[in-house]
This record gives sequence, C-alpha cells and structure tokens, in this order.
Amino acid sequence: MSETTILPYWALVQEPKARGSIKSSPEDFRVEEVLGFKPAGSGEHVYLFIEKRDVNTQDLIKSLARQLHIHVQHISYAGLKDKNAVTRQWISVYTAKDIDIAELESPEIKILESSRHGRKLKRGAHQANRFDIVIRNLSDTGGIKQGIERVLRHGVPNYYGEQRFGKSGNNIEKARALFAGINTASRHQRGLYLSAARSFLFNEVLSERVRQKNWATGLQGEVMMLDGSNSFFKSAELDEQLRERLARFDIHPSAPLWGTGALSSSGAAFALESSMMNRYPDITQGLEFFGLRQQRRATRLVPQSLRFEYPEDNSLRLSFLLPVGTFATTILRELITIRRSV
Repeated sequence: MSETTILPYWALVQEPKARGSIKSSPEDFRVEEVLGFKPAGSGEHVYLFIEKRDVNTQDLIKSLARQLHIHVQHISYAGLKDKNAVTRQWISVYTAKDIDIAELESPEIKILESSRHGRKLKRGAHQANRFDIVIRNLSDTGGIKQGIERVLRHGVPNYYGEQRFGKSGNNIEKARALFAGINTASRHQRGLYLSAARSFLFNEVLSERVRQKNWATGLQGEVMMLDGSNSFFKSAELDEQLRERLARFDIHPSAPLWGTGALSSSGAAFALESSMMNRYPDITQGLEFFGLRQQRRATRLVPQSLRFEYPEDNSLRLSFLLPVGTFATTILRELITIRRSV
C-alpha cells in the first residue's frame, strides 16, 4: 500500500455512494476543545479559551505573541486546529502581567474565557473535541442512516486523517528525506514529518487488520487499550471476558506507534505487526534514530453523543464527541464520500 492508496473501508467494498461537500464555509465545520478540568484561578500561566474563524493555531500563536510582546515559546496549546473552520481552543500564556482581553480580539478572534493556572498547557492535555459539521450538496442519501447506525454499533477503524500527512501526502517523502540526511527542517517541521511517518506506519497496520477483519475483534497476543485512556495491557488469549469487554467498548485492540523498544504484542498480533513494519525499514529506523519511543494506539474509534439531522434540503448536520488525537474525517469517510470545497 502506497502513501496515496485509499485506506480500506471496513463495512463496504468501496467508498460510500452518498456524496457531499464539507467546509463550504468555516461555519460548516465547528470544533470545540473539552478541557476536562478547570483552571485553578491563580498561577503564572493565563489560560485563554479562544474562538477563531479561518485562522490556524500557529498563526493565532504568532499573532498573540506580537500583540503581547512575548516570545512564541511562552505560549502553549493543547491541540492544533484547522484554519477553514470555526474552532474553540485553549491557549496558555506564561506571563506575570495582566492581559487586556479587548486588545487581543478581532473580527476573527474572540476570547470566551480567561483564568490563571499553575502549569502551562501541554499537547494533548484536553480531554476531547466536540464537532458540529454541516455536509452540503448531498446526493444518494439512502444509506446514510444505516451507516450511522453501523458506526454506533461497531465504531470505525481509527485511521489518522489525511491532514496528518500534509498536502498530497508530501510529509511522508519529506520524512524519508530527513531520515536519509538530504533534507533539513526546522524543529516544527521535523515534528510534523516524524508524526506523519509514525502515523503512516500505524495506518498500514490498521489497513491490514481491516482487510483481515480483526481490527475490532482482536487477535491472539493482542495489546488492549482501555477506552478513553492511553493505558494498555497484554492479553495472551482472547477469552470470553475480553470478548465481552470488547463488545461493550470498554477496551479496544491496538497497533504500534513506532519507536525504540520492543513490540508489546505477542503471537498472531506480533507476527502481523512485525511483518508490516519490516516493509518500511527506512521509516522505522529513522523514527528510532530521532529517539521516538514505542507507544500504542487503539485500532477502533467510537464517537460519543452522535446525533444527526437534515437542517435543509440536500444538507446533513452531524455532531459528536471524539477523544483527543482522533479525526472527524475518519467518521465521515465511512458515511459519505466527501467532495471538498477547499
């Protein structure tokens, strides 16, 4: 499977017949971070809950740094958010000074909340992301309701979305050039390339598991992830208790996020993962060289509080909650073939 190959659909032989457009306007794609805790109200970091329209996270941080006359390294965030959307996200600013909220606002940026806290925000510190998405120009909508019911019953393969890989998937080749020593990159770019390479390997393993139809049911020697957590445990055999926990989404099978160290899996799961990793020695060795460590990621994604309605003719509105690090487009692709407006 190449970087540009379409990832296999788990319940369908081919892409969904229903077609529609997303991001016809920023208001059609709304994302809100769910922090999961309340700032303490005191401390050396100012937490700002910001709504922005058609502004990506990096540009937001640069703008705040200029206005506050501080270095960008003194501003932290929990997650990156798309530009062509209306997004609400938390930002922390390391400063002893009071911040004049009004001076930071513009037609594109609004400050919804402000408080202090003792620690800066770290990547992935928020609990979840809430999505509200309008899909327009729908055609052949007959299978959408059945698809939504299928997603609720079984979840979907937890692929990394295409935005992880850059324009036309170019970040994979840039990572390979970095590993070969023929490409230089800034610290930020290097992080993007390493993340893309790691995500590519994960998608490769998951694609094979979708083809083998064991992405949700598990394998002998499986490493199980606890739902809503980065915690995992090894399972030598799939006994009745584990199957029951899998069925109620308490646990999920997993696949490796490559780095230094040994695979945690054994048996059939280890054989599958090793076979897939051996296909890409330049990527696995490159990730190890840059010091990334072995981690795990669930192979199944189950949206929470999934709702849908038809606000007007030829339009569908979907709302749902997803864990940190997962992608709304991973849900959408199992329901609708997307015609992108941007």
